[in-house]
Amino acid sequence: MKLLIVGSSVEDFIHSGDAILNQPGGLFYTASAVDALMGHEDKCYLLTNMSETQKHHYFPLYNGFNLELVNRVEKLPVIHLFIKEHGERDEKYENLTDPIKFDTTKIVDMNFDGILVNLITGYDLDCEALKGLKSTINSPVFLDIHSLTRPMKSDGTREFAKIENIDEWLSSVDILQANETEIMCCGTAETEELIVENILNLGVKIVLVTKGNLGSRMYYKIEGETNSIFAKAHPVTTINKVGCGDLFGATYFMSFLANNDPIKSLYYANAAGAAVSTYDSTALIKNLKNDIDTLLYEK
Repeated sequence: MKLLIVGSSVEDFIHSGDAILNQPGGLFYTASAVDALMGHEDKCYLLTNMSETQKHHYFPLYNGFNLELVNRVEKLPVIHLFIKEHGERDEKYENLTDPIKFDTTKIVDMNFDGILVNLITGYDLDCEALKGLKSTINSPVFLDIHSLTRPMKSDGTREFAKIENIDEWLSSVDILQANETEIMCCGTAETEELIVENILNLGVKIVLVTKGNLGSRMYYKIEGETNSIFAKAHPVTTINKVGCGDLFGATYFMSFLANNDPIKSLYYANAAGAAVSTYDSTALIKNLKNDIDTLLYEK
C-alpha cells in the first residue's frame, strides 16, 4: 500500500479541569495510527507543514514517513482544546498558517493507492486544491471534514456552522467522516439521515458518522438504496477524548484499502477509537494493532 496523508501538524494545549497538557496534535494522531498499522511493504508520504522550533513534538515519529512533500514554515498553528465531561470541546486557535502547498508535477507519477485528508484546522486545503489532488492522483479520497465545520472568529474561537459550498468539497470525495455534530453542518436538511442521503446522491460512496461513547454508523448505497450499519461502542474506561476520531479514520481507510471490505473496516476502526480512548499517553498508540485485536477477538 502506498498512502498519502494530508493535513496540518499542530501544537496542542489540552485543558482538562485544572491540568494543561502540551503535546503534538493534528496530523500527529493520523500519522501515529498509520505508523502502528503499516506493514513492511507499505509506504506513506506526508503532505503537511513543519517548523524547526516545534519539530521536536513530531520526531522521531515522522522519521518513519517519506517527507519529500513536507513544507517548511516558521511556526505551526497552536490549538487550545478545552475538554468537557459531556458534549463538544471548545477550541481556540493561534498562528493559523497558510494552506498547505504542493506541486502536482511532483505527485502525478507517485501512484498512490489512496489519499487521506484530515481538515485539522479547516484551512489546510481549499476545495480547489482537493480537486487538484484527486484529478492528479485519481485514487480514492478519504476526507475527515473536522474543523471545516467550525469557521474561526476574530478572537481565534470557533463555532459550528453550515458549510456553504459543501457540494464542491464533496465532489472529490469517496469516503467522508464526520462526528454527529459535524455531519449536521454538511447540508441544509434537519436530520442526519436526510443530510447523508444528499451526500450519497452527490457521489460520495461511504459516509462514516462517529458518535462518541455510543459507537459509529456507516451509510452506503446498495443498488440505489441507502443502507446503514451501526457499530456499538466497546465497553472500555474512557480517559482520553483527543485523537479518537483521527485514529478511527486512519484505521478505517487503511483497512478499506487493504481488503475492500467496508463492514470489516467499520468494526476495525470502531475498535481503534475505543482503544485510543483508554490511552493516557500518545506513546501507547504504538500498541494500536494489538489493542484492536484484543477488543475484537478476545473474550
